[in-house]
Amino acid sequence: MKTLSNVLKIKIFQETACYKKPFALKVAETYPLPPYSTTKGLFHKLIDAKEFFPFHISVQGTYECIVNNYQKMLFYKDDLNATTMPLNVNLLYNVNLIIHAFYPDEKVLTNLYNRLAAPNEYLSLGRREDLAIVTDLKFVKLKLVDFEDLDEPYILKNNIYIPSSYLEDVEVSGINYIVNYSYELENGKRKWNKVLVKYVENGGIFESGKFYLDEEGDIAVFYPLMR
Repeated sequence: MKTLSNVLKIKIFQETACYKKPFALKVAETYPLPPYSTTKGLFHKLIDAKEFFPFHISVQGTYECIVNNYQKMLFYKDDLNATTMPLNVNLLYNVNLIIHAFYPDEKVLTNLYNRLAAPNEYLSLGRREDLAIVTDLKFVKLKLVDFEDLDEPYILKNNIYIPSSYLEDVEVSGINYIVNYSYELENGKRKWNKVLVKYVENGGIFESGKFYLDEEGDIAVFYPLMR
């Protein structure tokens, strides 16, 4: 059975969070989980990265409910004139995340572990004001499991992003999203590399497919893909 060692498992609590969707202007809509780019951005900031590290990331979690907040926004007509208007902001309340992160160079993951365990400043995920508390942090071993071989169907414990490439031969209901992972600069502008994922809610049932499970029975579905 294929195993994957030295995978960093991070549990994070956020009282409120808004993982803002691009182009949501009149209402700041939020994704139900942080996109890969948001999570990867936090990792790069923590390790003071001067180059791009293509972390393999799995993101899952739960939230209690969605609440609305209003913020005053400034809209500039030109360099001298501006107007204000309230912006409706969707906030996830009582967020609990589980993030699995893997990188082939163990020194990079060890550095990330140390920075998460003792950060130089408060952590945030999403907006700057979306404070994040690391509630558990450890290295785990994953094993690749064929769900067809299980005695009972696997039931998801948390909501999760699953890249569509994993689901070619797997039937599971969910909501499709296109989320960012990384970007390249073209003419001074960011061109995002986007990923089609399915957001599957906790309680989702899997009767087939090969997926990694950690020692606590939590699934890990990475992007970039790992088999």
